[in-house]
This record gives sequence, structure tokens and C-alpha cells, in this order.
Amino acid sequence: MIKDPVELPVGTVEWIESVTAESVASLHRHVARREAWVVEMESDCTDKKSYFLRIDRAGAKGHGGPWSLLRETKIIQALAATDVPAQKIIAWHDEFHLALQEMVVGDSELDQVDRPQQHAVMMNFMAALAELHRLEPRALGLSEYCPWPESAEQQALSEVYVIESLWRTMPAPPSAGRLFSAFGRRWLENHVPPHYQHTVLVQGDTGPANFMFDGDKISASVDWELAHFGDPMEDLGNIVVRDYFYPSSGGDLQPYFSHYEQLSGIPFDVEKVKYYTVQQLLRSVMSLMYSVPSLKWNDEVAMNMGYEINCQRAMCDAIARAMAVSCPADPMPVSVVQRGDEDQEVGRVFSIIEQQLQQQILPAQSDHFITHRVEHIHAMVEFMHRKARYGSLLDRYELNEIADMMGESFDDLPMAEEALLARIDTMDSVEEEQIILTYLHARAYRLEDLMEPLVRPFAHRFLAEVD
Repeated sequence: MIKDPVELPVGTVEWIESVTAESVASLHRHVARREAWVVEMESDCTDKKSYFLRIDRAGAKGHGGPWSLLRETKIIQALAATDVPAQKIIAWHDEFHLALQEMVVGDSELDQVDRPQQHAVMMNFMAALAELHRLEPRALGLSEYCPWPESAEQQALSEVYVIESLWRTMPAPPSAGRLFSAFGRRWLENHVPPHYQHTVLVQGDTGPANFMFDGDKISASVDWELAHFGDPMEDLGNIVVRDYFYPSSGGDLQPYFSHYEQLSGIPFDVEKVKYYTVQQLLRSVMSLMYSVPSLKWNDEVAMNMGYEINCQRAMCDAIARAMAVSCPADPMPVSVVQRGDEDQEVGRVFSIIEQQLQQQILPAQSDHFITHRVEHIHAMVEFMHRKARYGSLLDRYELNEIADMMGESFDDLPMAEEALLARIDTMDSVEEEQIILTYLHARAYRLEDLMEPLVRPFAHRFLAEVD
């Protein structure tokens, strides 16, 4: 028996071997935003059997929260008796909160294959989503884990309420994220869809990269952490978001939504889809605003820092589209870039670190996960270098922009942002929304420029057409 990796609970390997009746050959960390491991079993064949291991450390301490691994496991197990393609649960460990899952055959990177294959897979995926939405939700036995929405407002905002309750005891971090979160929250509240749609089990974060495919068909939909009872149009909004980050529709989702409508019998509502696109992005903006400052050394720090900025920009794009308005999308202004300055010695140290990481440390790595980590450390150093050069000047620029919009002067940027937050809190007209959106949309693009090394994996994305 191999030893347990130091990051996993003692007894993990023994448990895996006891539930599979096989011997573990190796465990290695999987590259993902949430911790997961690949388990390879011993075999005389060249094609070794593998499993996927998930762990919920907070859940093991009794703090799993509303999207615990236990809840996700129960949802996946409930789907096992249906025709919805989902990964299989091999075993659950009550003490360690480990979920051993089958290793699904196929690939998740639909954005990396040719357009004909993308189209075939997307059509097959929409059929699978229609199958999910045709299920009788109350018959799944998930009432303990998924509350039932009783109104249009609950359908639209229940997941936002969950995030708010989760972080209610913590003050919002003093970052630009507060502005994007408050604005998105107020906009959703101002535009709740007036009609209550019939309720289904939604995957909650569905679309490209959250399903596996083999050839022209999907093998399984994965990542059911955010599944809940809600409006079926929410999942279509989720697809818009997933396609934004992993483009797989050729820039036009309408043919796929039409196919879904025909198969599911559920009317397609384009305005709701635009609304739920914003809702999905706001949920990420809100969660990341709190979680990123509390990330630990063994978390995906760079990935989450960049993803937070990507989501802020995408949410502003989505709101602008829902409102049918055009907003500025410029990088950092020339006045900031040309005047950018830094301490000469600090700049020299940053440059040395960047070169050592890129030219010495990275080429020497053979482990895939460690290589990934070194690349992300390099991106964080690059970002800190840019922040040292441009950060204070950009803050001064934002202070002046808010002052111009508000028609008053402020001593510093935090004071200006507090005043803007108060204005957002009372925002109650389309005209007021457009004024504030124009500023935040522009700021999101400036932040994306400042944090270019971290947002690089998802830079230059756009929302696919839905009508």
C-alpha cells in the first residue's frame, strides 16, 4: 500500500482500496478551482483504471455550507436512477467527507475542438439538459437539500440570498468588488421577471467545461455543486456564461436553445435568459469578493484572483446587453500608462523573480500540477509588478472619475466608493442604472488591463448571441 499524500487525511488510501477491492498505484492533485485528486490503480494492463477523488475539508469539520460535497453527492446519487448522464458515485466517507467518483471517459475542453464537433456535442448536450428539465423534481427525494421556490422572486433571487446569508457576518472587503456586487444585486432586484416559471432541477452551473464528451456525444454532466430547484431559463443563462469562458457555440447560442425548446417542451424566454446570465455572474462576483481575500497557500490563488475580475467584466457586459446599451470598453488610460512609475530597485527585483521563475524553475518541473503552480506564481508576480507601477495612479484616476459622476469631491478613493455604494443602494430608475453602469463597465475593463497576467486565460471573451 502506498502512503497517504501529506495533504490528505491519514487512512485515505486504505479506504479507497477497501471500497474498490483494488490497490492504489498513485494519487496526484488535479488542476481545478476546487480541490480534487486523480487516483490510479495498479494493473497489469497498460490502460490503468482511475477514479476521481473529491474532498470537502470544511464539511468534515461540520462547516460544509449550502453547497457541500455531501449535498452534491446526494444530488448525483438521486440522478443515478434517471436517464440524465451524470458521473457515478463509487463511495462516500462520512468522517473525511471524501467522495470517490468514477473517472468519466472523454474530454471537457470543447472549446479546443473543431467547429463541426462542437456543434454536434452541443446539440447532444441540449438534449441531455432537456431530459434533466423534464424530470419530475419532487420525485427525486431532494427536499432536504433543495428548497422549493414559491414565487418569481424566489426563483430569481434564492441563490443570491443563499450567498448573502453565507457571508452576512463578515464585512465586505474594501475592494472594487463591493461596487460590482452591490450594483449587480440592485439591478437584479429592480428587474425580477414578473412571471413564475414552472420549477425544475437546474444544474446551476451548466455548459461547456462542466460536461465530458466522447466523440459527438456527452459522457456525463459533472459539477452538480450548485444544483437546485429553479427556473429552467436559469440553466440557459448558465450556458451563456460557460460559453463566454469556454467558447463552443460559434458565437451564436440561438440554434441550441431552439433545439432545447423543441425537445423539452419548455418555451424559450430570451429576456429571462439575459436576466439569468447576469444572475449567474453576480453569484460568482459576490462569492469571489469574500473568498479571494481568505484564500490559503494551497488554494488556486491566481486562478481565483483572475476569475473574479473576469466575472466583474462579464457581468457588466451582460447587464449592458440586457439593457440594450453601449458602454465604453477601454483599457487603462494613456495618462496612467505613460506616467506609470515604480521604485527602481523594486522593479529590478520583480524582473529578476519573473526571469528566474520563467527561465530556471519552470523548465525544471516534471510534475504537471507543480508546473501549473509555478506558472500561476509567475502570473501573480507579473501582476504585482504592474500594480507597483500603475496601481496608485489608477486609483487616483478612479477617484476623479467617481467625483465627476457624483458631482462632488472626495478626500480619497475609499470615501468616493462609499458614496457611490450609497447611491447604488437607492438606484431605482433605468436612467440611474445607465449612469452607474457606464462607469463600472469602464472600470471593469481598466481592472482587467491592470491584472492582465491573471486574467490572461479568459481575456478577450464576448457573450454569444441568444436572439
